[in-house]
Amino acid sequence: MSSTLATSTHTATTHSSGQGSGSLPLAADLTVTVHTITQAATVTLIVTGVIAFYLLTCLIWPFGRCRRCNGAGKHKSPFGKAYRYCGRCQGSGMRVRIGRHVINYIRAARGAGTNTVSKGDKK
Repeated sequence: MSSTLATSTHTATTHSSGQGSGSLPLAADLTVTVHTITQAATVTLIVTGVIAFYLLTCLIWPFGRCRRCNGAGKHKSPFGKAYRYCGRCQGSGMRVRIGRHVINYIRAARGAGTNTVSKGDKK
């Protein structure tokens, strides 16, 4: 049945003189466009959900392990058995996650926009 439909579609598109059956290719183009828009909307929804989930986890757990010292807070010296505190995390073993930086930036920008009038300037 699909080969009959494909043949009739091919015949209608190749032999049409611009009259009568010209709506068949338009319907096929519309179907492809709707399918593409649906795929784009689905991908956008999934990406938005993943970003929202990541920002939520950054809100709950703002710190991650330091990548330089692997969360230990100290390095072994290259010569000997001495340990030094990690310079990147200052010995805490933790770092602020990128998503938490984004949340802090959004909060600061929103706070700067709403608190523009000081108490002394009110009339």
